[in-house]
Amino acid sequence: MTQVTVQSLAGAITEAAGAMSAAGDAIQARQTQELNSKLTEGRLTVAFCGHFSAGKSTLINRLCGAKLLPSSPIPTSANVVSIRGGDRAYAAVETIKDGVPSKAEVPIGELDRYCVDGETFTSVSIVYPSERLGEHTVLLDTPGIDSTDDAHRMATESALHLADVVFYVMDYNHVQSEINFSFAKQLKDWGKPLYFIVNQIDKHRERELSFASYRQSVEEAFHAWHLEPAGILYLSLREPDHPYQEWDVLLNLLTRLQSLRGPLCAYSVDASLRHLAARHLKRLERQAEPERERLLAEAGGEEAAARLGGEMDRLQADIRVIEAEKETYRAGLRKELQSLLDNANITPANLRDLAQSFLESRKPGFKAGLLFAAAKTAAEQERRLRAFLEELNGLVSASIDWHVKDLLRSAAEQAGFAGARLEEELARALGWQPDADWLIGRVKAGAVIGNEYTMTYCRDLAADVKSVYRQRALALIDELADHKAAAGDAAAAEAQARLAALRSQAGALEALAALAKRAAE
Repeated sequence: MTQVTVQSLAGAITEAAGAMSAAGDAIQARQTQELNSKLTEGRLTVAFCGHFSAGKSTLINRLCGAKLLPSSPIPTSANVVSIRGGDRAYAAVETIKDGVPSKAEVPIGELDRYCVDGETFTSVSIVYPSERLGEHTVLLDTPGIDSTDDAHRMATESALHLADVVFYVMDYNHVQSEINFSFAKQLKDWGKPLYFIVNQIDKHRERELSFASYRQSVEEAFHAWHLEPAGILYLSLREPDHPYQEWDVLLNLLTRLQSLRGPLCAYSVDASLRHLAARHLKRLERQAEPERERLLAEAGGEEAAARLGGEMDRLQADIRVIEAEKETYRAGLRKELQSLLDNANITPANLRDLAQSFLESRKPGFKAGLLFAAAKTAAEQERRLRAFLEELNGLVSASIDWHVKDLLRSAAEQAGFAGARLEEELARALGWQPDADWLIGRVKAGAVIGNEYTMTYCRDLAADVKSVYRQRALALIDELADHKAAAGDAAAAEAQARLAALRSQAGALEALAALAKRAAE
C-alpha cells in the first residue's frame, strides 16, 4: 500500500468520521475512525463467523496452535475476541465496574474464571507467540449468529468493518439453513472477500450420498441465493486424515492472503468506509422521515408534490413567455408588414404604359380631334385617367390590400381580437384606395412629360401608396399589440396569483429538497 493511498484514505476516514460525529452518529463515527488504526498497523485481519456449534473456536485454536479460546463464549459486551501474535502469551481485558473503566492483563489459562465474576467486559484481546500469526495477522472470533441475544448479532456485524477477509464457518448438517443464506448475503454487502468453510465433514456418510453430490448441492444452493464466495473449503477437525479434508488448502490460502495484506487492507478499508457511510445515510433518512412525512403532508402528498413542482415550473414559464411576447408581438408584426410592402410590385410594365398615356394627356396644349376639340379632349383625358386608375387599384388590391388584411386577421386571431369588431377596424383603417384627384395631384407642375418622368412618377406613386398602407396598418398593429398586452397582463396576473397560492406548498417542497441535499452532501 503506497503512502499516497494511505494518506488519501486516512483523510477520507477523518472527514467521514467527523461528519458522522457532528450528526450524532457516535457508533458509526467510532467504527469509521477505527479504520485509521487499521491502516497504520498494516496487519491482515481475518474474521470468523458462524453458528455456536459450527466449531469456530476449535478451528481458531487449531490455527493458533494452542487452546486460547474457552469452549463457552466470553461474556463481553462487544462479544468479539481478537487474537494476534506477540512475544508472550496474555489476555488484555477492558472492564467497566460502577461506571469506571479499567484495563488488566490476565493469564490466558485464567480467562474462563476471570470472565464469570459479574464484571462488565467491554473487550478481550489475546496475544500469543504464534508463528502463523507473527506480526502480520489478527484473527477475530465473533459470537454465534444464531444467538438469541441481539447484541451478539450486532457485535458480529460491528466487527466486520475491521476484517479484510471473512471466513463463514458452517456445520456440515446445517449448511443450507436459511439463517446461513441470509447472514451470508449481509456479509456480501460489505464487499469483503468471503470464504465458506463447511466444517465437521466427518459426519458425511458416503453410502447415503456421494461427497461429490453433496459438494454440488452446496454450490447450487449458494448459487440459487446469488452468493458467489471467493471459495468453499471442507474441513474435519476431528479426523485430520479425512479423505476430503482441505486443511492444507486453508493454510496455503492464509499464507497467500498474508502476502497480499497491503492491497487487501486498502481495499477492505475503502469497502468498509463506503458501507459505513451508506449505513450512516440510512440512519439520517430514518431520523428525517418524520419531518419528511410532515412536509409531504403539507405539500399534499408524493403525487401532489410532484405535480406542484411541475405546475410551478409551468406557471413561471408561462409568465416568461407572456412577458417576452409583449415585446416581440408588435416588433414581429411591424417586420412582417414591412417585408410584405417591400415585396409588393404595383407598377409593372403595363401600368407604366397606362401611366405614360395618362401623363401625356396632362401635358399643356394636349388636344384630341379637330371638331369639338374641347369636349373630345376632356373625354380622352377622363378615359385615360380611368384606365390608369382601375389598373392601379386592381394591382393595389391584389398585391397589397389583400395580403395586409390577411396578415392582420392572423395577428388579430392570435391576440384574441377576431370577429366583427376586427372587420370593422379593417374597413376603417384600410378602407382606402387611390382616387382620380389623388393621382392628378401627384403630377408635378412644369414636369417634362416623357419616359424618364413616367418612371419617376410611377416610383413615387408606389412609395406613396405603400406609405399610406403602412401608416394605416401600423395604427391597427398598435391597437392589436395593446389588446394582446392587456390580455397578457391579465393572464400573467392570474398566473402570479396561482403561483402565490402555491407558495406555502412550495415552502414544504423546498424543505424536502433541503433534506435531500443534506443527505447527498
